[in-house]
Amino acid sequence: MTINSTTMEYQKVIDYIFQMIKDRKLIVGSKIPSERDIAEQLGIGRNSTREAISIMRGMGLIESRHGSGNYIAKNSGRTISNIVSVMLALGSISMKDILEFRKIISRTVIELIFINGLEDNEKEYMKKIIDIMKPSSGEQLVLLDQEFHVALIRATHNQLFITVMEAIAQVYHESISKVLESADMETTTRFLEIHNKIYESIVEKDKDECIKYINEHYDFAERQLKYCGSMI
Repeated sequence: MTINSTTMEYQKVIDYIFQMIKDRKLIVGSKIPSERDIAEQLGIGRNSTREAISIMRGMGLIESRHGSGNYIAKNSGRTISNIVSVMLALGSISMKDILEFRKIISRTVIELIFINGLEDNEKEYMKKIIDIMKPSSGEQLVLLDQEFHVALIRATHNQLFITVMEAIAQVYHESISKVLESADMETTTRFLEIHNKIYESIVEKDKDECIKYINEHYDFAERQLKYCGSMI
């Protein structure tokens, strides 16, 4: 009886915060009411309030600032990333699921880019990444790979795509980094060629060619992850 009561109490706090967000009483960066104020408002114990805030902090929804209080977190994508990481660790999803999801959504990203076009500064930024990637290897290559795909996602100017895909990208790169940091010259060279082809086909406005290399990129990643035993 005590467990059920406590569970209901901390859930009330979570629901209360979510409702304030829905009502626009709280936005990104807003300070949430104090534990005491929430407890008094809901007629519950402060321990339950503290537990709920701790849960939301763990999810990445709330961030604490020492001596100041608790705030709605700015990095909402971290919440999604944390959930996906936990699901992966529990075996609820697999790395294969993540790769398939990324491949499908990446093709949609390309569709949007070809519909809306790229701004000159976006092309220049992607070209800069490709140029730096060419002599790179190991950890630097991992970071540049992530930066290139984030640049593609941001070029859609669709905030939902950006938030979700950046969160998924973080989990994906934790696995692909193991592959790239120990990759031989042949693997690294092909990986770089694929990225260069993706960029060139965007600039040359060849959508079919671009999607072909997007597919190859994820097929290539899947083969390498399997080879390294990282496909779970």
